[in-house]
Amino acid sequence: MDSTTPAGGEITHVSDTALMAAACRGLENEQEDAFVRDAFAARLAGERGLAILNALPHAAIFRFGVAIRTRFVDELLLEALAAHSIHTVLSAGCGLDTRPWRLALPPDLRWIEIDFAEMLDYKERLMADEAPRCRRERLSVDMNDAAQRSLIYATAGAEPSLMITEALLMYLPAGTVEALAAETSSRNSIVHWISDITTSGFSRAVSGGDNSAMQSIRRVQASDALPGEQILDVLGRYGWRMAASRSYITDVGFTRDRVRRMMGGADPPRPPIPPGDVTGVHRFARVWSA
Repeated sequence: MDSTTPAGGEITHVSDTALMAAACRGLENEQEDAFVRDAFAARLAGERGLAILNALPHAAIFRFGVAIRTRFVDELLLEALAAHSIHTVLSAGCGLDTRPWRLALPPDLRWIEIDFAEMLDYKERLMADEAPRCRRERLSVDMNDAAQRSLIYATAGAEPSLMITEALLMYLPAGTVEALAAETSSRNSIVHWISDITTSGFSRAVSGGDNSAMQSIRRVQASDALPGEQILDVLGRYGWRMAASRSYITDVGFTRDRVRRMMGGADPPRPPIPPGDVTGVHRFARVWSA
């Protein structure tokens, strides 16, 4: 993997979305009122990440959304670490996430980054001179392979774990999401799960029928990838309940001033989002866990 590969702004592999997300965080870091600070993101995104982002229709809105998602995952993670006994974080499909370096994490926290070997090696090269704030490990796994997923659980061990699947489940085949929910529900060590959920209704409402921004991303989604409401159903079926949440609809008051500036001082129109929509970032816990 090379962020300078001359492939323009086309998304050709799901790993390209990690470069794009890093570009979003890098540009956000330059904002005076940044929703999240990531001093490493621009380095990781490189020219390729910026090219991918800039090739997207409505790139500024996409960047806005990634910044909010990152902030919410940060908040839910730090809250869980403060409130619960968590020995290990499993960052599945970690991409170019930099939480082990940029967050104030317990130094004895075990953090396992899980992704394709090429992605992990690329990040290792660019972050080699930076010291993580916790005990970081790497694990090369294809999430669609059952035997390789078993390696995750074996590596996690018996101590209480929290799994993060930020911007991952939306790309996976339905069968993989189902297997992941089933397997983790029977693993005593994995007691918390943080993931983002975006429903079909929310996507339609905020896009206004213009789906052009998602066309590039759909190329690297599984053909049977599940919308957020179905992912939520799968998790619930295997005993995962919503324990804490940040809503993209009701918890975004901190964005109001910037949105008004983007709208020339006016309040933005309210999209027709269905009542009770669960779009946002959630921490799930198993029904029997504390």
